Amino acid sequence: MNIKLVNSKVNAILKSLSDISLPINIEEIAKMRGLKVIPYPLGDDVSGLLAIQDGIGTIGYNKNEPKVRRRFTIAHELGHYELHKEKSDLFVDKQFIYRSQNSGNTAVNQAMEQEANYFASAILMPADQVRKAIEKANMDLGSEEAIKELAKIFEVSTTAMSIRISSLGMF
Repeated sequence: MNIKLVNSKVNAILKSLSDISLPINIEEIAKMRGLKVIPYPLGDDVSGLLAIQDGIGTIGYNKNEPKVRRRFTIAHELGHYELHKEKSDLFVDKQFIYRSQNSGNTAVNQAMEQEANYFASAILMPADQVRKAIEKANMDLGSEEAIKELAKIFEVSTTAMSIRISSLGMF
């Protein structure tokens, strides 16, 4: 996984915003990046997809999933668009597995999936904003309540927040 590349893409997008307020408006960011974002009844086993046709990307997300999951899915698919659009024209988020029309579940595809997840985490929970929120509330990160409060502020799942805090070396 190329964390440096992912962070540079996320930072460039966040710098292009006139204001960073929480929670991050990921749907608006995707639209600003030229993507269409559409709710679909995708079924129980599919969270979202990214289809690219003639260079135009469309993110479809499962409208029946919880809001925090929908937000992560949109961010994840935006990550595929920003990082991997030259590698495939179809990405399906089916139980966190990347798929394309041309390939199976290879090590390269797993790396792309990890990059898209990291991208989603970094854009929904920017490192500096996470640090500021923790300092502002003087939180004890060993507390389950602190993780819940942070997750609420960023509108992400507690699992996503825990992973992000860990990846930032704050746990």
